[in-house]
Amino acid sequence: MRNESKFYQDKENKEISKFHGLCKNLPIYARRYLQNREMAVKYSTLVAYTYDLQTFFEFLKENNPELESMETREIPAEAIAMLDADDIMEFQRYLRFHELDNKISKNDNKAIARKMTPVRGLLDYMQKKGLLSANVAKNIEMPRVKAPRIIKRLSTDPSNNEVDKLLNGMESILKNPALSKRQRSFIQRDLFRDTAILWLLLGTGIRISECEGLDVPDVDFENRCVNVKRKGGFYDLVYFNDLVGEKLHDYIENEREQYLSDDTPEKDRNALFLSRQCKRLSVDAMENLVEKYTQILVGKKFSPHKLRATYGTTLYQKTNDIRLVADVLGHSNINTTAKHYASQTEENKRRAGNIDFK
Repeated sequence: MRNESKFYQDKENKEISKFHGLCKNLPIYARRYLQNREMAVKYSTLVAYTYDLQTFFEFLKENNPELESMETREIPAEAIAMLDADDIMEFQRYLRFHELDNKISKNDNKAIARKMTPVRGLLDYMQKKGLLSANVAKNIEMPRVKAPRIIKRLSTDPSNNEVDKLLNGMESILKNPALSKRQRSFIQRDLFRDTAILWLLLGTGIRISECEGLDVPDVDFENRCVNVKRKGGFYDLVYFNDLVGEKLHDYIENEREQYLSDDTPEKDRNALFLSRQCKRLSVDAMENLVEKYTQILVGKKFSPHKLRATYGTTLYQKTNDIRLVADVLGHSNINTTAKHYASQTEENKRRAGNIDFK
């Protein structure tokens, strides 16, 4: 079993520290509700819940003169007990649009439904603890969330194969006449690294955050796989083909050492992908990298998530096995995979157009 990397240890420690720091500003009953959830959800989720509850308490202070001058942590449980269903619906409208400290906050239905989760959870917890006679949010209708759209992806159509344009274009990008001398210099400097990242993302479908967390020992060339940490916190082996392995090997052997220095933080010394600042290459940097090369070689910007969608859609078209796609992409719920990748593939739509009714 893989030992937790220093990168992930430090990341979780920061989230734990942030969570406990934010909790200090909440009333004791809200703190206890969140602490009760510590064993069930990730700390990054608890941090988001804390912010959402702070918004809820700000709403109460704005709409109740008796609470206006109070610190948030001083708001008594009795103030929550006085709420009715109309108050909760008013809070949902508040989430839709409100202004605080000269800043406008707007949320769509999906965000409102998410932000209501810890509020409903808090009221349910308080009812179970005898602090409320009823959970007035329990039967409130939640905003309707639209079914997710099919994620846009790079075309693999023979007449306009954007994947080929991207991957094959990296082989000859230094000859691209559209590049300035300065652009060509920067690209040449990081070519092995950037090529490896693009091939890895398109060849495995891993998330950009999973790519960020990879260390060199996570790459197993003998078995052609990488050991990634999934969103749920578990490790998973993801396999790659010979070409992806070749690009990773070229980068590690020819370029990676150039990014290391005495200033490289200890937690980043084993990082697979490093920046010119001698640190682990961040998610933001990778996103910018993908957008840069897709703009140059495909003619429009694509995000790393669209590379993942391209892999997932292609895998489904070739195998017609939605469970395999869910497993490889690390989806805990197969319905998520079906909604995004199996509902309306281009091939299925073409077949629909060719139905003969005679």
